[in-house]
Parts: sequence; structure tokens; C-alpha cells
Amino acid sequence: MFMLPPRAACLSSVALLAGTSFASAEDLTIRMGSGHPIGLLAYTETAHEWFAPELRRRIEEETEHTITIQEFHAGQVAKVTEVLEATQDGILDIGFMSLIFEPSKAYLQTFTLFLPFSSPSAALTTEASKATFEAFPEMSQSFADEHNQIYLGGACAENYGLGSDFGWEQFSELQGHRIAGAGTNLEWIVGATPVASNLNEAYQSIQSGVYEGYISASAWWQTFKLNEVAPHFKSVDFGAQYVSAVTINKDTWEALPEDVQQILMEMGEEWGGVTAEICDRNDAEGEARLADLGVEVTAISAEAQAEWAEALADFPQRMADELNGRGQPGSEVLNFYISKLEELGHAWPYRYAVE
Repeated sequence: MFMLPPRAACLSSVALLAGTSFASAEDLTIRMGSGHPIGLLAYTETAHEWFAPELRRRIEEETEHTITIQEFHAGQVAKVTEVLEATQDGILDIGFMSLIFEPSKAYLQTFTLFLPFSSPSAALTTEASKATFEAFPEMSQSFADEHNQIYLGGACAENYGLGSDFGWEQFSELQGHRIAGAGTNLEWIVGATPVASNLNEAYQSIQSGVYEGYISASAWWQTFKLNEVAPHFKSVDFGAQYVSAVTINKDTWEALPEDVQQILMEMGEEWGGVTAEICDRNDAEGEARLADLGVEVTAISAEAQAEWAEALADFPQRMADELNGRGQPGSEVLNFYISKLEELGHAWPYRYAVE
């Protein structure tokens, strides 16, 4: 059950009982949040450091309104698996979510996960992913149609690699090891024993032996202090992943003045680019920071990467088939994204065929 802090609950209840709308108010109150801690991941860093203050600045400089922004991160209101639902129910007005934790409600929207060894560049991934969302508007419209919220925009997570408490050279050596991830990306680890988890749990889980590694960006290995319990990080270049989203509760949206709605739409569009800059910065600095902390940082060869990608040759087709079976344009979306990345300059180590 979601728990709302008492003051926020009162504000929401008073507004509903009084039948007031934001449009007639001089001061707006917006509750925004996420399931991860502030600053440990790029999307929460930009939510707190850019989105919240920039929203306040634009509203107060460009409109006649003032705004109070209340932030609830790190599970204060919703865990990583609950942000979509919290936004749907109005417990959060604006939700910053990692869609990898919503396989039943936003599976198609995580299409980048179905194509491992995509571009390591968050900027490139963001450009290609935005184009894909524009080509298939049903992906954003489904939030309004099915989940009582308006999709404002998406953003990347950093380039994925693999951290572990043991060293390895060939991906065949992962056979039998317990490797964790947030969900769909567990399919990338051929032969390993998959364990569904999240970064908030990873330190204790690795320390206690629940699992031995986690699919992670290099920056996260430091920010979540996983280097302390798992001193090995392998640069694999699974690719940056467009799995973050910012949405606003539909009832909240409809009560807002049009000028505030316009600002939110503009900021949702810009958020992806702002976050991509942070992701690419983190990737550029992450491995060096780990090495300075004594982590053994190594990379697989281009040949090994191609061999690994080929071992996953049927994975994109299986994902497309599952989506097609749900009545969604799985094959079309994946093929569009594959081609779009190529158009932007990405060379796949193995060119997936999706029918």
C-alpha cells in the first residue's frame, strides 16, 4: 500500500473536497518523486537538480502563477516497482520512473532492452528512441489510455556493463554464476543463473551471497558502493538504454492552467537531452573512478562482443513475437530502432534479424 506524507495527503484531499482546480489558484503544489535515491542514477539526478528547479523558475518567470514542489524519492512514497501506479492513483502528481520495473504495463516502451549491444552513447540512443516514440505514438498514448497519466518524455540510463565479485574473461565463464538485473536484461547473460533484483538491494545481496554480479553501468558501481563487495567490472557495451520516463497524473494535468501544461510539455521533451549529457559524462568518468578505487576494470574484445551478440541472435525475435502476440507492433518497433541507430552511425556487432 502506498503511504503519502500527512501534509501532502491533506493538500490533495482539501483540493478534491473543495472542488478547486489549479487553474484558479495563485499557488500550485506539485508532488513529484521516484523510487531511487536522488543523484545515484542520472534520471533522479536530473529530476532533482534540473527538472524541479527549472519547472519552478519557468512557471514563476513566464506565468502569473507560483509553485511549491514537494519531492519524494528513494521509496518515500513509492518503491521502484510502484512509481507508475503511484502516479496513476494521484499519490504523486509527477512520477520519474524506470520502466524496466513495469514489464506488464510498459513492456513495448522498453524496446531498447530487447536489442543488446546497441549504442553506448546516451545522446545517440536518446535521439533514436525519441524518433521511435514519434513513429509509434501509441507507446506514449498508452499511459493516458490505460494508466491515467500523461507521458511527458523519456530518458536514458547509462551504458551497461557487468560488475561481479569474481573475475572472468569469456562470457561462457558466467555459466552457473548467479547474476542479477532489473528484469528483461537478465536475458543478456547467456548461461548464468538469473536473479531479479534492483540496485537498492545489490550491496547487501552481493555481500551475503544471494548473487555474485549485477548488470550495471560503471558509474553505478561506485555510487551504490558496490565496488566494496564486488571488485571486478567488465566493460561490455551492452548499450545505453532508454528506460526512464516522466509522466504526470491525468487529473492533475487537466486541472493545470494551459501555460503550465505547455511548460511541462517543453520540459518533458528537453529532459531526455539533459539526462543524456549526464549519462555520457558518467560513462566517460566511471571506469577511471572505479580503477582509482582499486576495482579491476577490463573490457571484452570486439570479437568476443560479436560472439556474445550472435549467441543472443534469437532474443530480439522472441521479444518481438511476444509483443506481436499482445497485439502490439513489436517487430515494427524493433526494426525501426535497429535501422534508426544505423542511420545515426551505430554499427551492430551482430545485425539482428527480426521478422
